[in-house]
Amino acid sequence: MKNHSIALVALALPALISAACQRSPAYRKDQDPTRGDSQSYYEKSALPVSQRVQGIGQPKKRIVVLNFWNDTPVKQADLGLFAADELRRGLFLSQRVILPMDIKSDLSTENFIQGDRVKVSQLVREGRKLGVAVLTIGRVTRVVFRQRGDEVGILSQKQSIAAVDVEMKLFDVASGREIIATSKSGDASSNTMAALEKGNIESPAYRAELTKFAVRNAVNQMVPEVLRAVEKLAWEGTVAKITGNKVYVNAGKSSGLIGGDILKVLTQGDDIYDPSTGAYLGRAHGQLKGTLEVVDFIGPDGAVAEVHTGGNFQEGDSVQLY
Repeated sequence: MKNHSIALVALALPALISAACQRSPAYRKDQDPTRGDSQSYYEKSALPVSQRVQGIGQPKKRIVVLNFWNDTPVKQADLGLFAADELRRGLFLSQRVILPMDIKSDLSTENFIQGDRVKVSQLVREGRKLGVAVLTIGRVTRVVFRQRGDEVGILSQKQSIAAVDVEMKLFDVASGREIIATSKSGDASSNTMAALEKGNIESPAYRAELTKFAVRNAVNQMVPEVLRAVEKLAWEGTVAKITGNKVYVNAGKSSGLIGGDILKVLTQGDDIYDPSTGAYLGRAHGQLKGTLEVVDFIGPDGAVAEVHTGGNFQEGDSVQLY
């Protein structure tokens, strides 16, 4: 009987192995190296390999944040400046953009607002004058301050709450168009034990500090959105000076250019306005004049280039990565 059982197992084993090794038609097709839809990782991408590689380590863009406008009845003098400084601080800490420290401008968001409209053409002209890629404006639109707590007994538990709404807009200076319009809310609260009298809980200084914490929480939410939007833009620099066969560009190592980079040079495009309304529509693309090759660097963020192709370059011409 024992030998008979062993024989049955021996006969069944090849069949079991065969069944276990069988694969589905989909699996066999997936493993077939000659299948018609076989593609590499790169071939599956919508973008050519060269475009994706070029997107790695794009030069940093220069950005200026104008002081925000405190458009609320709470006339806290430095609230708009504080909001702008918080955005500047967050962007600076990211190390993904350049906030030029040598640019001094007394302009604020309020200078470019007329009613419910932004004076885009004036804003863009200011950005070109400052030599930056992106201009940011913003305003504090609402401030709410409330208190709640237990009034019973010698000691009262008080909670102070400040809430704010903050708006921000980003403009691409090269194209003259708005690239972000966003609004964020933030709040801050503090629990304070006050003996009998309300003391500092209702003081203007206390409210001002609590409001700033709320503004910080709102603006901090904007930093990632700004970075994502700015990094999607094509980098653009400017021909700063031409001396003989040397062309100086207003971007260098700090911006992320590297020796051997090829830059295409374009004329400044024309500003386009709606003939019926006079509204600013944006800037047309400039004409290609030739290419430059980065050969050296000067100062903290400047590059020296030599003519690669073309000619008739002028100061103020735009340069982009080829």
